[in-house]
Amino acid sequence: MRTIILGKEGDQPFPIKADGVSRQHARITITDSGEWILEDLNSSNGTYIRDEADGTLSRIAKVSITPMTFVCLGPDNAKGCCFYARQVLRDNYGKFTDEYEYLNEQEDRFDQQIQQIEQKAKTLNIVKTVLPVALLALSFVIVPDMGPVSWIIRGVASALPTVLILLFYNPADMKKTAIEQHDRFVHCPNPCCPGKLTGKEIRNMRCSKCKK
Repeated sequence: MRTIILGKEGDQPFPIKADGVSRQHARITITDSGEWILEDLNSSNGTYIRDEADGTLSRIAKVSITPMTFVCLGPDNAKGCCFYARQVLRDNYGKFTDEYEYLNEQEDRFDQQIQQIEQKAKTLNIVKTVLPVALLALSFVIVPDMGPVSWIIRGVASALPTVLILLFYNPADMKKTAIEQHDRFVHCPNPCCPGKLTGKEIRNMRCSKCKK
């Protein structure tokens, strides 16, 4: 069994100087069976792991993790220290190939998601153009002439598709949500760098800030 204390006075292979990290902040235990366990050591600012489905951070007390779990000691900014768990092993520290390959997979998924949203937006624009006209024309056939009431019914019928689309499927909102989620996955894999990566940096597998 191996135990690694994480913090300003921890025995992880990289220095931690961030203000939001305690001297002995958390502990990773690797059992003889290969299980990785992350435990917070009553730190002031908490220990967090990232949900790989949507990128949100969750505060933990003690949890089973994997070597590729993204861990944050304290906040996800310059006052905290964030890294992939595998970096606590001296044999792995400073080797970011696995992390960049993972980030590239996330970029591929994000690009595909944006393409799907944009394609659906084009389809919906056609629907919003054609369907109201078709419904208006149909209303002249099936709605009897009742003066102003008829025109109200026809107006509602022609506007209904656009209203329903905006209520239940708004491509602009979906794209915004996708971008916000994507931005939670672009942290530099270097534990000593709090920077966020651009898409180009991920594709080039190199952070322009820390040069790692």
